[in-house]
Amino acid sequence: MELNIYQSEFENSLLQYDKSRAFELLDMFLLKNGKGDFIDKIIVEVLIKIGEKWEKGTVALSQVYMSSRICEEMIEKLLPTHLNQTKAVPPMAIVTLEDHHNLGKKIVSAVLKSAGYKIKDYGFGIRAEEIIEKALSDNIKILLISVLMYPSALKIKGIVDILHEKDPSIKILVGGAPFLIDKELWKSIGADAMGKSAADDIPIIERWIRGGVL
Repeated sequence: MELNIYQSEFENSLLQYDKSRAFELLDMFLLKNGKGDFIDKIIVEVLIKIGEKWEKGTVALSQVYMSSRICEEMIEKLLPTHLNQTKAVPPMAIVTLEDHHNLGKKIVSAVLKSAGYKIKDYGFGIRAEEIIEKALSDNIKILLISVLMYPSALKIKGIVDILHEKDPSIKILVGGAPFLIDKELWKSIGADAMGKSAADDIPIIERWIRGGVL
């Protein structure tokens, strides 16, 4: 089955709340492809499309929510979530700003933990003021912020401005659908970098650590 057909079939299964079919497609894909490919090329791409359709009013919020929940179950199956963290890294945290869709953050967190990084999880649906308070209280040096919707992405600028003013050494890495659609958005809000996928975040973080700027 070609990639675009997998994506179409998977999208239909999510929108119809057909979890059995979604997991069947997962198993079929894994016979010839890797777990990371399914996450990046199927789950992420399809959820972006569903998010765009929600913004256009062609799918219901309940469909977005259920699609995310089904995919979260898949992530639990695909990626280990209880590994020992061994890397010596500066304090790191991850959060989803305002949005109540946890999948993107969950993928990134699982990948980082799998690679041996220790990272605090501030949760999802969190307001900007609370994120700033937590990051300063925990002396966070690398903050990863995930969003699904464009209005939430724009609000990251306020977080960046305050945190960089309080501590110029803090690095802020952003990700999510709005940044994939608008390639320059991360620069306009003042973030230090943007990860196109969970796998992109690791070399960015390692580069910051090796650079000794934290």
